[in-house]
Amino acid sequence: MKDFLKNKQKWIVGLVILGLMLVAGGFGVASYLYGNRCYRGYEVKNKVNRSDSNNVNYRYHNGNILKYSRSGISEINNEGKSLWNGGYEMKQPQVDVCGDYVSVADVSGKQCYIYNGKDEGVTVETSLPIVRAKVARQGVVAILLQDKDSNVLNIYNPYSNAESLLVEIPTNVSEEGYPLDFDISPDGKSVVTSYMIAGSSDFETKVSFYNFTEVGQDKNTLVGGKSFGNKMIADVEFVSDDEVLVAHEKGYSIFGQMKQPEVVMEKTFSDSIKSLAVGDDALAFVLQKEGNAKKQTLNLYDLSGREKMQQDISYEYADMEMYGDEIIFTGNRSCNILRTNGHDKFDYHFEQEIDAVYPTSDGQVYTLIDSSTIQKIRLQTK
Repeated sequence: MKDFLKNKQKWIVGLVILGLMLVAGGFGVASYLYGNRCYRGYEVKNKVNRSDSNNVNYRYHNGNILKYSRSGISEINNEGKSLWNGGYEMKQPQVDVCGDYVSVADVSGKQCYIYNGKDEGVTVETSLPIVRAKVARQGVVAILLQDKDSNVLNIYNPYSNAESLLVEIPTNVSEEGYPLDFDISPDGKSVVTSYMIAGSSDFETKVSFYNFTEVGQDKNTLVGGKSFGNKMIADVEFVSDDEVLVAHEKGYSIFGQMKQPEVVMEKTFSDSIKSLAVGDDALAFVLQKEGNAKKQTLNLYDLSGREKMQQDISYEYADMEMYGDEIIFTGNRSCNILRTNGHDKFDYHFEQEIDAVYPTSDGQVYTLIDSSTIQKIRLQTK
């Protein structure tokens, strides 16, 4: 009788444990499905009419939005409220951001403005026309200038009480090539530049690395370089203070150790790169099959080259950006948001043309900008 009671108690305990496991498992499945559901609609939480023209551009910055044109720049929150603004007159403003700092360069002009949202901004006056500018997180700015037969890359500290020009890097186009792209490290201590050297029947591309610490000073700031042959370099971009992404038409390389640059990771694709998005700790590539524009594959890697996700996509889009664990694809009237775990989050075709969709601190709320309004929208399932 006692053995029977003991066995009965064991069965009851076992059934209770099994029941709890089934409940927990069911809750886990439900939570997973809920957290990875796809939204196919939205509700408007707030709407502000745009009083600007189509010549105004927008850009995401630290959870807010930069709004800039030929006559000024401002930072607004997702309800359209202005946080700060700066005035200027430019024919072709070009914006770059890093941390709290924003640079606005007058392409073909001779002025570059730097803002941090805390003061009225500072100005760098150049002696030659500006091609492009990049800013570091403490306000140091790298500006590529166009001369008649050469280019000059100047590094400025506009907040210095002494001489603001820190470094001058001249380039002879006929000998060293034409600059394609460049970037300054977030800490302002290094610069990478890509060049194209045109030959009589072919071309060569290469990257050069410059460092402004005591190591670079010993070598006239040039501390390394690498040829990529006839591969067209599409993008050079710092992914940390000491790591640089160099992307070309068929793959990419990560260089580390900016005082003595070396390749730490390389990857080659069989298909061509259509789009690239750089996140905080990941790289997203859309690869397109040769001769088949509709055959697209999204590949996601961490900075060490480990594949995090790969899947075919059929989105029709013009722009791709990565924010945190989401990749946002926007087209003329469409928006697709893909989670980095491979699950679709938002799939919608708008009646009106849209300019941009930006995330907010609330994972279900986004800022939608179209030709006439700025809207705060909350995603909904249909």
